[in-house]
Amino acid sequence: MQTNKSIYKILLILAAAVSVGEFVMLRKNARLLRIQEMIRKKLHDTSEKISKTDLEDEIYSIALEAIVELIPNATKGSVLLLEEDGNFHYRVVKGFREELMDFIIKKEEAYLYRINEFKETAIIKNPKEYDTINTDKKTIEGLKKINALDIYCSVSAPIYIDNELIGLINVDSDKPNQIFSENDLDIMDQIKCELELAIKNALAQNRLKYLADYDELTGVMNRRTLKREFDKEISKRNSQTFCLVMIDMDNFKLLNDSYGHYFGDIALKHFSDILSKSVRASDSVARFAGDEFVLLLKDCDLSAANNRMIVISQMFAKEKLEEIILKFSYGICEVVPLTEVDFDKALAVADTKMYEHKRRKALLHD
Repeated sequence: MQTNKSIYKILLILAAAVSVGEFVMLRKNARLLRIQEMIRKKLHDTSEKISKTDLEDEIYSIALEAIVELIPNATKGSVLLLEEDGNFHYRVVKGFREELMDFIIKKEEAYLYRINEFKETAIIKNPKEYDTINTDKKTIEGLKKINALDIYCSVSAPIYIDNELIGLINVDSDKPNQIFSENDLDIMDQIKCELELAIKNALAQNRLKYLADYDELTGVMNRRTLKREFDKEISKRNSQTFCLVMIDMDNFKLLNDSYGHYFGDIALKHFSDILSKSVRASDSVARFAGDEFVLLLKDCDLSAANNRMIVISQMFAKEKLEEIILKFSYGICEVVPLTEVDFDKALAVADTKMYEHKRRKALLHD
């Protein structure tokens, strides 16, 4: 009888233990579900924010803010992009001094390069020690001066777009004795995957917006964007006199026929580069069509515009393209305040004067 009571007590204890265990497990699962829901909501909100901006730096800043907020014990972070020189350049930082943006990290100095060649996310348990051993001494001294090495643990994740490494996201903790866990690593990977998709979509949208406003070959404005700039000047209450200049490259067809269309594209890029360097930041350069370009010279009258076109011609004479001087003809439409001149009429006036200039040059040549 005593034995049966003992067995019964043991069974009760076991049942109670199982119930407690199940309760703890349920609470743990409920907590995990809440965390997952929080992550999903944050990711959704982050994607929404990213979709509403066309500024690349803002995209990375929004992404970094989300990651630092969601990783427990994370206090700082940075996004580094892999530039054409093969090195990582800081693009956005959080919790660090702005001077960190001036530093460059060589690709082979990065922790992920050393341990897995940027294949996956990893925890760096003593980033200060690693950097001191593996980073250029001059860089280390500079980082020490701005307290950028005062971190105790980091999570570093590679950013890939279409299977191409474009950068790194680093999340850091400046809390002593705080080590990121495997669970933090999982959260980082989950966030990173979602953000890579959001960044990819945002960059694709930005590319489409860019192509809608700028010429793909030369990188200068297209006709649509120039019209917007023209209309903006016209709409100003206290607008100054400004000039629209139509430019046509001389003998471009002959250049194409002699050297090929590939060289013709190079010539167009060179031509637009010289024009862009020749005008002020407030002015506008656009590719109108083919080998025709348009300048919008703000706060500039007809006399000043003619003088500036002479200076631009001199720049082309100095900056030859493989010993070829690119020449052009031009026509100017002066737009005086309170006159009824719209964009199309200004173009027509400048275009007519440009062809007059071209004919005069042909007669002189003959």
